[in-house]
Amino acid sequence: MQVNVKQFLEESGITEAFYPGKRLVHSCRQPGEYKSHCVVLDWRNPEKIRIEVKAGLSGKDLEPAKLKYYPVSFQTPTYVDIEVVNDNEDEKEDEEESKGKSGKGGSGGKKPKKNTLEAMKLMASEAFGDVMEGKVPELGKIKEMVVLGTKIAEEAYGNVMGKLAHGIAHAKISTTDMLSQAGKFVTKYMPPSFMKPTGDEQASYKYDREKNADIGYKAGLG
Repeated sequence: MQVNVKQFLEESGITEAFYPGKRLVHSCRQPGEYKSHCVVLDWRNPEKIRIEVKAGLSGKDLEPAKLKYYPVSFQTPTYVDIEVVNDNEDEKEDEEESKGKSGKGGSGGKKPKKNTLEAMKLMASEAFGDVMEGKVPELGKIKEMVVLGTKIAEEAYGNVMGKLAHGIAHAKISTTDMLSQAGKFVTKYMPPSFMKPTGDEQASYKYDREKNADIGYKAGLG
């Protein structure tokens, strides 16, 4: 499923500049000891963004001796890996194409994309310039989602991401609530506005009375 990264950040209330090479730590400070947590947005890999919920406010992995005092919900992995599909390169290429057509001797053709380390560094530097103009990547594709150590099915991405954005915006994330959202598929659901279906996420799920009739039933004794 595709996600509008820019809109997700806006709905999460994250206003800090975010670009390739950047690692943001968004704190969720809570009253009481061993309750504060944070969200780490890591874009040090130009091709992938990881959004991860961590115990504590530093954004670092805590030592087991300290981590054990936090709720179990923050002791197990919770993260989302997003592949950057569109980092505004298409927009840049369109601008370059139009310039090439209007300039003397311009070929007007699009430049082939480069995957070298040097090209990535150049992309990062250009993206930094874009950030100064208020631009952030808009299109990404979720490659993996894990909540409380449980891998989430693609059909649930929209629900869980919506809950994550709400938690970040209110500086209090409940990973148990995020996990519960993964199971709420009775009929159709509507993903949040920053999500875009790429498969059959809108399919209806049917309840089978015969298969579920005996669940939780035990015959009385005597």
